Amino acid sequence: MKEAVSVSQLNKYIKEMFSDDNVLKNVIVKGEISNLKESRGNYYFSLKDDMSSIQCIIFTNYSGMSVDIQNISDGLEVIVYGKVAVYEKGGTYSIYVNKIDNTGLGEYFVKLEELKKKLYELGMFDQTYKKQIPKYSINIGVVTAKNGAAIRDIYKTIKDKNPYANVILYPSLVQGDNAYKSIIDGIMELDKMDLDVIIVGRGGGSIEDLYCFNDERVAYAIFNAKTPIISAVGHEINDSISDLVADARVATPTAAGELATFSYSEFENDLENYKRTFDDIIEDKIENIKTRLENVKRQLSVLAPKARIERYNDNLVNMKELLRNSIDNKMLLVKSRLDRYIEMLKSRDVLDKISKGLAYTTDEKGNRIKSIKNVKVGNKIYSRVKDGTIESKVLSLKSSLGEK
Repeated sequence: MKEAVSVSQLNKYIKEMFSDDNVLKNVIVKGEISNLKESRGNYYFSLKDDMSSIQCIIFTNYSGMSVDIQNISDGLEVIVYGKVAVYEKGGTYSIYVNKIDNTGLGEYFVKLEELKKKLYELGMFDQTYKKQIPKYSINIGVVTAKNGAAIRDIYKTIKDKNPYANVILYPSLVQGDNAYKSIIDGIMELDKMDLDVIIVGRGGGSIEDLYCFNDERVAYAIFNAKTPIISAVGHEINDSISDLVADARVATPTAAGELATFSYSEFENDLENYKRTFDDIIEDKIENIKTRLENVKRQLSVLAPKARIERYNDNLVNMKELLRNSIDNKMLLVKSRLDRYIEMLKSRDVLDKISKGLAYTTDEKGNRIKSIKNVKVGNKIYSRVKDGTIESKVLSLKSSLGEK
């Protein structure tokens, strides 16, 4: 039976094998860059083809390195030059890159850009169609992995801000060939529940991990949902299709939780401020109404129909009294004149003479006829006797002196 070796011994042996292999000392590999990252000045990425991938490292301080970092990015088809070496402590191997030739965009990224262009021309990225995220969401749906860090971050963030919010999880696959179906089912199921907002996403990952969020069918599910959707795919380097179609996008699940809900304590403060403002407004309204009522009362006291009728009645009473006084004064004046005429008549003994049979004769105008010279044949004359007036017509005139 062979003696067991330690892990360190095995890794050291493998490292020496790689170091002694002339082929691995100088490799030229063609593939597509994926999941490019920077850490402490060095760059790490995967070089992949349709079947597999290998990790690559660019040590920027390596004297033999001639890579233009500014001209490399995810999705580029490149030729990598370097050596394959073993990281003894971790037991992993990578290509230590010293040169990169850029041959163009990878096939996946070409298709992705074509899909973005197609959806853009259909208007699916247009701000016009994006629904507003409600300010006071209380029922929040989440489409993500059941046991991932994303749901924990989302749940904690939401509950910290608003302990009364309801978080409804639809456990979904977030990577793999069938993940897009699971995501679509989650969106459609939660969209039926009349929620305030839905979060769709995961906690970051490589380009390969995010394939399902670049699926055209997922894009249509997000676009056609009636519920506002926040995309939280968590990949800051490239915009996913889900990010571009969603009503809002954020970089992390935590940011999604922040955007999806509201601070209950701030809400209480807002309500208190609104209440004070409302009370002040109502108080001002009441005071204004009181002032207007007082003005109306004063106007009614002057202009009210009852008051006006009473004033008219008072005026009529006054006018009646004035009329009565005027008539009385007129009657007194007439009576006074009549009395004076009677006295005048008495003073002339006319009445006494009339009472004894003497007539008082006047013409049509009331002028006393004292002589036949005052009338003509055919004139009417009026003779007042004791018990009335006699109307006569002059037929002839004869002088008492015998004259005609």
